[in-house]
Amino acid sequence: MMIQDIAPVRFDNHYDPSARPAPESFAVHFRGRALLCAYDAPQLRFPTVAELPAGDYIYLFRLDGQAFFLRRDEGALAAEGCAYEDINLFRSAQPQISAFAAVTAYHLASWYAEARYCGCCGTKNVHDAAERMMRCPSCGHMTFPKIMPSVIVAVTEGDRLLLTKYANRPGASRFALVAGFTEIGETAEQTVAREVMEEVGLRVKNIRYYKSQPWGISAGGLLLGFWCEVDGADEIHLDHVELAEGAWVTRDELKRVYQDRGVALTNEMIVEFIKGNNP
Repeated sequence: MMIQDIAPVRFDNHYDPSARPAPESFAVHFRGRALLCAYDAPQLRFPTVAELPAGDYIYLFRLDGQAFFLRRDEGALAAEGCAYEDINLFRSAQPQISAFAAVTAYHLASWYAEARYCGCCGTKNVHDAAERMMRCPSCGHMTFPKIMPSVIVAVTEGDRLLLTKYANRPGASRFALVAGFTEIGETAEQTVAREVMEEVGLRVKNIRYYKSQPWGISAGGLLLGFWCEVDGADEIHLDHVELAEGAWVTRDELKRVYQDRGVALTNEMIVEFIKGNNP
């Protein structure tokens, strides 16, 4: 189950500029990548507005009517039982709706931090009165939340799946798929072909869309999952700048060694391959 699969809980991301924090509203505060929360692994809890001193808030979203507000103070805050924890806790935190709230709030918090000033004239932006957008009061330039599409690619050859390990990422799992951001002028399918060629030197065919996933940890990511097959030679030519490892792994090998950690599109696609459900 991926992180956004929170049904029957309803996620309401409609912007409400009139919303004001109530004492019971959840307060979300980041210092860089660190989230203020009560975290007794795996249990995650947000502090409420009542637990923090008065400050400046921005409305974020609601989950089943429960409102979340972003606290704008840059200095450290204190709440009983709370500490600053790295946002990567979302991968294993429970309940899953709290993990989803954390990573989605991080997406918006990162954008708000980047959108403080107009990119055209440098004037300080103001919040729009009707929609989630930052507007320049000088030149009128509008800045909307950043969403960056990228692909997750499951490359197959018969009963083998291509797995990789990222380079220069301490603690990175070997169980990754080829991935990369869509560039200007590309379709998502063209991104698939380019990224596979760049990272592992393989040509691919039969590119099929699988499903998508919001991925706020990359401060704007929208992951698009694709399946494809090797077209021709299967010898891997690794891009050692991007990847530390690349290897073909059989379905039987994966059945023996792979442990599903859930939440991510990559995990789901690997599990689907193990089950023989790859389209």
